Amino acid sequence: MFVDSPRLLAYEQKRGRADLDVNPNSKLSAYLRWGQLSPHDLYWAVKRTGISPDMVKTFERRLFWRDLAYYQMQAFPDMRTKSIRAHYEMMAWKSDDDLLRRWQKGHTGFPLVDASMRELWSTGWSQQNLRMVAACFLTEYCNINWVEGAKWYEDTLVDADIAINSMMWQNAGRSGIDQWNFVISPEGANSQDPSGAYVRRWVPELRALPKQYLHRPWEAPPEVLA
Repeated sequence: MFVDSPRLLAYEQKRGRADLDVNPNSKLSAYLRWGQLSPHDLYWAVKRTGISPDMVKTFERRLFWRDLAYYQMQAFPDMRTKSIRAHYEMMAWKSDDDLLRRWQKGHTGFPLVDASMRELWSTGWSQQNLRMVAACFLTEYCNINWVEGAKWYEDTLVDADIAINSMMWQNAGRSGIDQWNFVISPEGANSQDPSGAYVRRWVPELRALPKQYLHRPWEAPPEVLA
């Protein structure tokens, strides 16, 4: 089990890495979502390991986020499709079905975004920070309504939870209680894919590119792209 493995020890420092041979994320979210695993039992299993609190603080905090999401859903039952911050309903979103489909299937031309979306489509899962990369890209770079992203994640995630998913997408669309005050670059992959192994796995058409161009293939000279 994850709690008894080296992955828990690696989680605090390496949870953002998508390029490692052994992903440090627990991948327990679907079991938590569908009731096969109790968050209460998981929390105390982590406590019983005796690992320093500083080494598990983020993992534990993310278990608590579940309850925050359920509280928000209770307080704002329409949050799946309506902005919690009501004035954000006036946002001028772009309507572009072709761009939305390219984002959904991982054909935007931005390798890190495409890798995340292809992994999602193929496996039903992607790790938290890559969900955030893809969400930022859709809302900030494409200017497409966060509701469209939320619907796609609901349809494709094996751990799809309406409350948790809606909370994340509300924040990505700046209409949530904890609205994101940052934009994640779809080009800078130093924290998610520093080796390039993740993009090479999920965007194999770029596999032969040197690492310096892997996340920005448009910067590669013609002789490299040939």
